[in-house]
Amino acid sequence: MPRFVRWIWRACAIHFAIGLAAYLHFLITGSYRYLTWYFLILGTLFFLLTTAAELFLAFECRAGFDADEPMRMAWTFIALSSLARFVAAVLISLDHWRGASLPASASSVLAVVLPRGIAQAGEVIGGPLSMIFLVIALSRVLQVQRRFGVLGRLTRTDLLLIALIGAFTLGEITSIVRYLGPSYPSPPLAKAILWSSDPLLSLLLVQAVLIRRSVIRVGIGLVSQCWGMYVIAIVTTLAGDASIWAIGESLLSEPLIALTWYIWFFSAAAFASAPAYQLAAMTLPLHEGALRRH
Repeated sequence: MPRFVRWIWRACAIHFAIGLAAYLHFLITGSYRYLTWYFLILGTLFFLLTTAAELFLAFECRAGFDADEPMRMAWTFIALSSLARFVAAVLISLDHWRGASLPASASSVLAVVLPRGIAQAGEVIGGPLSMIFLVIALSRVLQVQRRFGVLGRLTRTDLLLIALIGAFTLGEITSIVRYLGPSYPSPPLAKAILWSSDPLLSLLLVQAVLIRRSVIRVGIGLVSQCWGMYVIAIVTTLAGDASIWAIGESLLSEPLIALTWYIWFFSAAAFASAPAYQLAAMTLPLHEGALRRH
């Protein structure tokens, strides 16, 4: 396992262990005190660190391709997608801290400097905008694979997974259509944009699975793990969206609602791990050459 990937998942394991302790305290006492502290402070820091790591690794991968190489453009848009997620993490974190129990002077400054819609702006930037960048990137990768004749085929398991995700997305669209009826007020612009998240994620899933199958076909281990991580990140993001839908439909109990919040940490770690695998694949020949010289 590449060094950066080990660091990411070790940090994730430690973070989950602390979160488990906070969740057990909530189950035993019914108090949200430590759970709120965990998500507001440690959760915010985790998102900031993982998105910053993802951004750094994505730009490192982009720098590894020459300007005339076809994958340069793909990693440019992947880096832009990572940048959007990092900006979103910063904006949402600032909004959380504005509502936290801070000293009066700090709260006053944040209230004046930060607009009230900062969290929604972060959700749009880290959601649909980052997904659009990633869709463009993966489309470019598929074009390159088709050009070189290595485009793979979906397996039955892939098709089953895509069918399940497609069924969920169709259900989401049905719910959205219901809220567009005359008995409901017109949705805010940010909410309307966020409704595009699940269809975009479904498209991303198909793209990522196709790319991974194509890479496995030519036997590139670390690169296939890169795209495998993108599949995991996309599926867990869809699971997080499904949990939000279930909460809105009052389908989950209070303990289960709190448990679903942890999904997003796993998704963030998977997004950060994907470029780490690609970077490891790109630097592996350099390490092997150095070993031969010694």
